[in-house]
Amino acid sequence: MDNIFDYVADFYAQDEEWNTVLQQSYVENFLRTKLWQGASEEELYKDWDHITVLCIFLGNSDNFLGDMTKENFIDCVGWCARNVSDFSISPEQVASFLDTMTELYAHLKKKRIITNASAPAEAKAKLLVNGEVQMLDKDGHFYPRFERYNVYSTPDLPAKIFLNIGERLDNLLQALRTFFDDKKYKKDIERATFLYAGILMTGIVQEKPGSDEYAQCFWDYFLFDYRLIANDKNPLQHFYDSVSEIGFSPNGKVSRDVLLELLQAELVFFSVTGRTEEGLFSCINIFTGEDYLLMLPFEDDVKTENMVFMGHIFYNKTMVMNCLRGMQIPRTSFKRFLKVVKQAKDWAAIRTGGELSWKDFISRYPMFIRHMSLIYSAYVKMDGFDFETCHQDYQPAPLLEDAVSEEIWYSMRPYAFSAFDIELAQQLWSDYVAATNKDVAAIRRPEIWAAGVINCFVRANGVYNYKPEHISTMCNGVPMSTITRTTNEIENNLLLEPHDPRYINEEGLLMMLLV
Repeated sequence: MDNIFDYVADFYAQDEEWNTVLQQSYVENFLRTKLWQGASEEELYKDWDHITVLCIFLGNSDNFLGDMTKENFIDCVGWCARNVSDFSISPEQVASFLDTMTELYAHLKKKRIITNASAPAEAKAKLLVNGEVQMLDKDGHFYPRFERYNVYSTPDLPAKIFLNIGERLDNLLQALRTFFDDKKYKKDIERATFLYAGILMTGIVQEKPGSDEYAQCFWDYFLFDYRLIANDKNPLQHFYDSVSEIGFSPNGKVSRDVLLELLQAELVFFSVTGRTEEGLFSCINIFTGEDYLLMLPFEDDVKTENMVFMGHIFYNKTMVMNCLRGMQIPRTSFKRFLKVVKQAKDWAAIRTGGELSWKDFISRYPMFIRHMSLIYSAYVKMDGFDFETCHQDYQPAPLLEDAVSEEIWYSMRPYAFSAFDIELAQQLWSDYVAATNKDVAAIRRPEIWAAGVINCFVRANGVYNYKPEHISTMCNGVPMSTITRTTNEIENNLLLEPHDPRYINEEGLLMMLLV
């Protein structure tokens, strides 16, 4: 858009009802007056943001423009802090908003549109004393001694309203990509790329490598679904934790509210069942049966029959991220697809004692379902997921915090193992101790048992190329004959199996498709 008046026009074009709240001509006349008085472009955009907030409040309350009192404006400030993204209860934000309202109301009174213009200034005098905000806490709620104001306060909305959401999302995603372009995340980018496009070696990728679409979809996977090697967090959560440590800048490009909203995003596989009169799409989660009403970027003539869509749903489960993938899966293939994924979920559920929700399964093994959906949409025939195990009634032992568990961590950490891999190996050791009643306090050389555990974990997953000689190097030179002995003892006592469901990682589950 070229200037502030384009933004105003776009706002009113989206919904003609805004003119019943505050006429577009009044706003444009006010901004032109300020422009003639020498206001900068930055000031005009700030004023327009504040006017937008006022319109949103009036549109969701029983108040009218010309009837707003001091109490109504105090309510408006608190309501906006609770319901409008990045409207903060800070002295600067409150003063700036009410100063704009004072100027706007003075202008409207001069034009004889309203009769009283004193309410915003009176609200400012009540709310701001000696540069500090009174009556309202940082979240926009009234302090206990001012609870009487709650009687007349405007009810909150089901979800926060985000102003300029497109721009804020773009700024946030750019900040995220810059953050993870740092060389310390190089191994994670390489591992994520392998999981995304290389592990099955099938060449089945919807986007052309090197294209903008490929980059967009890869980053969509990486930020929301991938688990970091160092801490098993998804990158979005890791970024939030890192930025929280240094604090969010109220006027910075990284919006805390938008980031918090995206942290609630969920990878969902759904089909379209219909369309409402308002242009929303009725959708159903193909795994859970949950219904959604989504705003989807589809043209009117798009055909959704036999299509499965994959995307991240957010904002109270009404919106999807830009990277939305549609895959055509015929009905017969769709039934086989559901069966294979359900079998894989049941296999993975053994690790957690038999209980694993669809949400948790997709969160832990996102690339498995992504690859499966692409394989079936490409009409590649799969033999199913017909694996058997004798560990259906498995219950994991409590994780130990002993010398061997610590040695496992120190030995695996410098190599290609992820934090989740290390946890699985430590679980393997804890299960072995529980099965044999081994006295861990009597162990004098923990590296011996750590080497055997790591070798068992590698053999069970069938993913890593580490041989006993490599594991010997990891574990301070434990002899290979000793590694063989401890490996055999652990495997025999735990009845370890190839692709053992108790200790399977995402790479291991994916490799089972190639068996």
